[in-house]
Amino acid sequence: MTGNTASGRIPVSLVTGFLGSGKTTLIRALLRQPAMAGTAVIVNEFGAVGIDDVIFAEAIDGDDVVLLANGCLCCAAGDDLAEAVWMLTRRTFDRPRRIVVETSGLADPAPSLRRMMADPRVRQAIRLDALIATIDAVHGLETLDTQPVALRQGAVADRRVITKTDLVGPEAVTALQARLVALNPCSSVAFASHGEVDVDLLFGATLFDPRTGEADVDRWLGLGGHRNLPHGMRESIRLNGGPAHDPTVGARLIEEERPLDWVRLSPRLGEVVARYGDRILRLKGVLHTSDDERPLVIHGVQRVFHAPVRLARWSRAPATSIVVIGDNGAGPAAELIAEAVRDSAIAESNPHARPPSAPERA
Repeated sequence: MTGNTASGRIPVSLVTGFLGSGKTTLIRALLRQPAMAGTAVIVNEFGAVGIDDVIFAEAIDGDDVVLLANGCLCCAAGDDLAEAVWMLTRRTFDRPRRIVVETSGLADPAPSLRRMMADPRVRQAIRLDALIATIDAVHGLETLDTQPVALRQGAVADRRVITKTDLVGPEAVTALQARLVALNPCSSVAFASHGEVDVDLLFGATLFDPRTGEADVDRWLGLGGHRNLPHGMRESIRLNGGPAHDPTVGARLIEEERPLDWVRLSPRLGEVVARYGDRILRLKGVLHTSDDERPLVIHGVQRVFHAPVRLARWSRAPATSIVVIGDNGAGPAAELIAEAVRDSAIAESNPHARPPSAPERA
């Protein structure tokens, strides 16, 4: 499989964020923008009575609002989400140009992504466009300190939006931004006042740049954010979230310039995923392999992975870059992946090397 395999599929984005972080206000403001014409919204309410769907129906056609009530997308209602997405893609009249899913404030986004990726019908009909997390500037730091699900939401997202910036001073916004960068430097941070933010800052987080149609692996992986960190801080960003905060959630970037032996690396990655899949919130990367000069793209959520895809060509110098986002217990998984990458690179660069001989005894 090569090239833009997502052509013709409906882009689906998830908007997550803790209770009261401004998800509904953000989506409602986005729906007013011309670029969001033709958008269908799936709303997940934790209680039995839905409210958000009524709010969205004021902004778009009521038929384009689907309510999943009395459940959380990360557990019982997960199959309902896949079914709702599938039914929207099956429309022959007024087929949506985009689908936005608002999760409940208590939802862990990783299982929601996993369930959609695991449904073969949905996987062939959609492409994941962006996972967006809202964090409010008033209570965000406290929420990250006290709510593990908020940490997971902020770590796994492609885009983070600091909301309610009009209610606090610039120092509070700067402190929250720094915390989010430390949590995952490969994910961007935007700012919203009264829910207002440019659509282009949130959507289009796919492998293929929507402006050019070309694959942009550095942009997809968010490598600029990691590489812009001070050198010492780059080394501290591991799956413990850094030296000062967030001991249970974080991101790690693994890079290797030498070509990899994919035949050797692939089963070792499979073993890590089988053992630590529940702890790996998300893994995405581009690999420089020895058997094919084209870049190899991998992407998975927990234990569910897309089939690896070969791109037509490199947009930069060939090199392997893998981003691992995980929670408590994923540290060993990241270390094993890094070790497997190093081992496969060493084996490929000198496949006939002999082990060093033992030193002679005096």
